[in-house]
Amino acid sequence: MSLQDTFGRAKTWVKELQRQASPNIVIALAGNKADLANKRMVEHDEAQGYADENGLLFMETSAKTAMNVNDIFLAIGKKYSVQSSIFFTW
Repeated sequence: MSLQDTFGRAKTWVKELQRQASPNIVIALAGNKADLANKRMVEHDEAQGYADENGLLFMETSAKTAMNVNDIFLAIGKKYSVQSSIFFTW
């Protein structure tokens, strides 16, 4: 992630989602601009740690190169499917 400020705003959105959304919401944190490693301001371990502490999916992505873009959506779907089957089994 290339901007610490953007990471801070993402944390605010996560808090808001956790406060107002369904308890079984799937939240993914995408560390975009992974292709700009030389401009990194947020370390992978910092973002991964935050995601782990808050039960979020986390992947570094790049919209420019498409790195992990499909994978993060697939991971969201997979986690949602598992959570839905837990909450909605007969």
